[in-house]
Amino acid sequence: MNNVTENSSVLKVVLILAGVSIIIFAMKLSAPILSSFLLAVIIGISVLPVTRWLVHKGITTWLALLITILLVFLGVLLLIAVIGISVMSMINSLPQYQENLLELQESFKTSLGSLGVEQSDLESAVGGIETGKVINLLSSFLGGILSNLSNLLVMLMVLIFFILGAPLLNTKIREEYSSDSPIFSRFRRLFRELQQYVTITTWINFLVGLVNTIFLFILGVDYAVLWGILSFLTGYIPNIGFWIALIPPFLLALIQFGIGKALIVLVGFIVINGGVQNFLQPKMMGKGLNLSVLVVTVSLFFWAWVLGPMGAILAIPLTMIVKDVFLDAYDDTRWLVDLMSGEDP
Repeated sequence: MNNVTENSSVLKVVLILAGVSIIIFAMKLSAPILSSFLLAVIIGISVLPVTRWLVHKGITTWLALLITILLVFLGVLLLIAVIGISVMSMINSLPQYQENLLELQESFKTSLGSLGVEQSDLESAVGGIETGKVINLLSSFLGGILSNLSNLLVMLMVLIFFILGAPLLNTKIREEYSSDSPIFSRFRRLFRELQQYVTITTWINFLVGLVNTIFLFILGVDYAVLWGILSFLTGYIPNIGFWIALIPPFLLALIQFGIGKALIVLVGFIVINGGVQNFLQPKMMGKGLNLSVLVVTVSLFFWAWVLGPMGAILAIPLTMIVKDVFLDAYDDTRWLVDLMSGEDP
C-alpha cells in the first residue's frame, strides 16, 4: 500500500514537472507575441481606475473608455516618436562620436605614457581597442531599439481591445462568482496589488527619469531626453535596471567630454537613483508587494530567460500573478507563498 502511494506521488510530481516544462517551452517559442500580450494586460489592469474615475465624475462608460484609450494611445505614440527621433539623430551623429573616441584614445595613451608606461604596452592595451567596432556595436544596438518599437504597436492594439472588453469581463465575473467567493477575492486582491505596484512604480520612474534628464541637460550630455526615457523604462527592471540606464549616458559623456564629466554622471545617477530607491520608494510602496529580495532577483533572471528583455520588465507582475493565482489557490503549494513572501525589495 505504501509503495502504491509513493509511486502515485512520484508520478504526480513527474506529471507536474512535465506540464511546467511544456508551458515554459511554449512561452519561449511565442515570447515576442506573448510578452506584448502580457504587457498589454498588465497595463490595461493598471489604467482601469482611470475609467472608473471618469465614470464616477458623471461621464458615460463608453466615453470614459474612449478617453482612457486615447490617453494611452497618445502616450505610447509620443514615447515611440521621441525614442525614434532621438535614435535616428544619434545614428547620424556616430561619425562625429567616432572622431571623439579616437581623440579620447590618443589622450589616454598620452596620459599613460607620461606615467612611464612603455609604448609597446600602450599599443597592445589601448591600441587594441578598435573604435570602428565600438561604433558599429553602438549602431547595431540603436538599430535594435528602432526595430523593437514595432512590438509596442502590437501591444497597443491588444491593450485597446482589453480596455474595451474590461467592463463586459467584469460583469461576467460578477455573474459567475459571488463577491465573497475565494476566487473572486483572490483576483480582486491581485488586481489591487498590480494596480498599486504599477502606479507607484510609474510615478517613481517618471520622477527619476525627469531628474536624470534635467541633470544630463545641465551637464550638456547629448540626447538627455532619450536617457531620461531609458531611466523611466528600466526602472521597471528590479535590481539591475539602474545600471542599464547608467551605461549609455556615462559612455556618451566619456566620449563627449572625457573622464571628468563621465564620473560626474556616474556620481549623479547614483545619488539620484539611490536616494529615490532607498528613501522615497519604500515609503510609497509600503507592504503591498511582499516579495523577498531573493525571489525578486530569481524572478528577474527566470522571466528574462523565458520572455527575453520584456520578461525583465514584467518580472515582478508575473511573479505576483503566479503567486496569487496559482500557488495560493492550492493547499499543497501554499507553503511556497509563505516562502516567497518577505520584506519589500
